Amino acid sequence: MQREITSPTRLLDQSGNVAQPGYCKKNYYIYRRKDIRAPQLRIKEWDFYQISDPRYTVQITFADISMGGAGSFCLFDRATGKKLETAKVSLLTLGRMHLPEDANRPHSLRVQNKNFLLRADVTEEKRVLHAAGKAGGKDFCCDLTLFVKKDLESLTMAVPFKQNGHFYLNQKINCMPVRGTVCIENQTIAFDPKTAFGVLDWGRGVWPYHEDWYWGNGSTLLPDGRLFGFEIGWGFGDMSAASENMLFYDGKAHKIGAVSLDYDPGDPMKPWVFHSDDRRFEMTMTPEYDNYTSSRVLGLVGNRCHQVFGKWNGIAVLDDGTVLSIENMTAFCEHSDNRW
Repeated sequence: MQREITSPTRLLDQSGNVAQPGYCKKNYYIYRRKDIRAPQLRIKEWDFYQISDPRYTVQITFADISMGGAGSFCLFDRATGKKLETAKVSLLTLGRMHLPEDANRPHSLRVQNKNFLLRADVTEEKRVLHAAGKAGGKDFCCDLTLFVKKDLESLTMAVPFKQNGHFYLNQKINCMPVRGTVCIENQTIAFDPKTAFGVLDWGRGVWPYHEDWYWGNGSTLLPDGRLFGFEIGWGFGDMSAASENMLFYDGKAHKIGAVSLDYDPGDPMKPWVFHSDDRRFEMTMTPEYDNYTSSRVLGLVGNRCHQVFGKWNGIAVLDDGTVLSIENMTAFCEHSDNRW
């Protein structure tokens, strides 16, 4: 079930289908938008950054889903539920946002209008995010730096769908300590790299109209001073070549098997219990905050998502059998229902 890609591989064949489904610890898939054979309006590309510390979460998104595009900023306080958010939205972008075809190659992105500026500057050592403008009638400024450990391993997945020409290429980059501030008028929120960590969700693909999935992710500093993180996900596409589940420890990736979840979908604030089929990921999340969002338009297009944050406790087992005890780790898992 775990096909690892270890050398440069063209993502799509001449028909626009995934040539070799599987996963990488370093992204070896060669993605070119021009290789896609599906209608242009079905292509979806995004760079989604999420930074969390024990209280606050920042989400910064650059998204071009062809029928529209956006640059967005959101800060929410998980203790109070208060949110500050704003976005610049454009119609029929059709790739004109020029999102990068390789998440790791140095690049810059910029979205701007009269009252909003969003910028990302990426090098091999760091990702610098800047946002400024007005949100909810308030002036704000965000300056955050995500630090990238040398030779940091990540998870890249190439997942086919049953529909011809449909695919999903996704890279999750965990374990990036974050330093910086978000200033909202007279309030300053500081992010400390000992307690604040970021993830990049980098996605490129052609999706069916209706899909739903589960995604969980988190990073933390363990008592031994080393960074630990995890990435779990399931529910979309054909994952027979590899699971979307990985542990990260001190910059190295450790592949695990399929993960199952026991929880009450009618009450997402009850505990979520996770088990992997190889018994290498046994965790319970005690929910603290449900970042529920709904953007469904006329019931036809948009997203509904319960993104639940909480404290995670349990064990994670590395490839060599080392057992890590995880205590009160801040992380999340979401159930997302998309029609797009």
